[in-house]
Amino acid sequence: MIKNKKKKGNGEGSVYKTKYGYRGQLVVGFDDNGKPIRRSVTGKTVKEVNEKLTAIKNSIITGTYIAPNKITVCELARLMLEDDLNLNYIKEATYYRHIETIKKIEANSYLKNTPIQELAYAPVKDFLLSKTALSQSFINKIYTMLKKTAREAVKRKIISENPIEELKKPKTSQRQEKVRALTTEEEIRLYNILITEDVNYSHQMLLSMLTGMRMGEINALKADDINLRMKTISVNKTMARGLKGEAYISNSAKTANGNRVVPISATVMPLVKEILFCGGNEYLFEQNDKLITTSQVNLQFQRVVQKYDILDKRIKGKVSLHSLRHTFATRCIESGMQPKVLQHILGHSDIKITLNTYCDAFENFQNENIAKTDEYFADMGINFEKSQKVREAV
Repeated sequence: MIKNKKKKGNGEGSVYKTKYGYRGQLVVGFDDNGKPIRRSVTGKTVKEVNEKLTAIKNSIITGTYIAPNKITVCELARLMLEDDLNLNYIKEATYYRHIETIKKIEANSYLKNTPIQELAYAPVKDFLLSKTALSQSFINKIYTMLKKTAREAVKRKIISENPIEELKKPKTSQRQEKVRALTTEEEIRLYNILITEDVNYSHQMLLSMLTGMRMGEINALKADDINLRMKTISVNKTMARGLKGEAYISNSAKTANGNRVVPISATVMPLVKEILFCGGNEYLFEQNDKLITTSQVNLQFQRVVQKYDILDKRIKGKVSLHSLRHTFATRCIESGMQPKVLQHILGHSDIKITLNTYCDAFENFQNENIAKTDEYFADMGINFEKSQKVREAV
């Protein structure tokens, strides 16, 4: 005799296999006619789906569950982020950065309080247009968050159509000023100041200028990240900020490719040894046993370049702390380093990023090498101008 399997009651949750993985369903309430309202979740494994169902059950028990017909853009965006964080799709630092973006969206009362089903194209467009005085980076983050959340609402069947699918991304009205590298003369002036004057955070600035490391990566270094025998620096952490702006060390670099090994050149070795000798208790760079942030170093950098008149005012372009990283990359290109090698040292995910970021330096290097080739041809006797003059004389 075959025993009937015990069926789960409404609200207990059930998981079944689909073409693309697994789907789970849960009764989360009842509508005005007494019909059950079901919430569906998907995942690649049964375990993943069950974890999502359990999270929904717990939110119902604690009274924090939001019915799909009441959920707003901001609430759904937060749920998406929490799912990505719990499933290890994003890092903690990335989660905090996205939360800051959501807070900017929540400042708009319409987007904070309007259920997604009532979301309209015009108010969202007006909101984005009101931000054009801000940076393009700021606009991009908000635009991406809104579009991604609306698409997720369609995917979860909260809405049948995306009302902002055709919404175009506005462009900033700010004047865009490209961050530039220091010239060789500016770099030498800064180098001499940093090694002769009593300048706070001089070690960090020098290390960035001579290795191309990001300041967040430098401030997160520990003594055991340095291998003097192998002449390498292991980059596997970075400085990040929590929800309240507090500094902490993220246990991974800024990007997946940011986790890398940076070579210690003969030029940099004495500096690294000095840093190890002066290093803090837990991290190499500390101030009263507290972490040093990128903002602190940047503020000091700006003071130094102004006080000691480092910059050539005739050269256009913005100079910031990130210019030290650009300066290293530019010197590498000028000395003949291959783009692929530079990509690995800088921790870029794609060679296109390296080529696009430093296209001016690569172009100048290319022109210089073409000029050298011209000289070489001339020495060989290949010179059309000279040949033309000979023909004219004949």
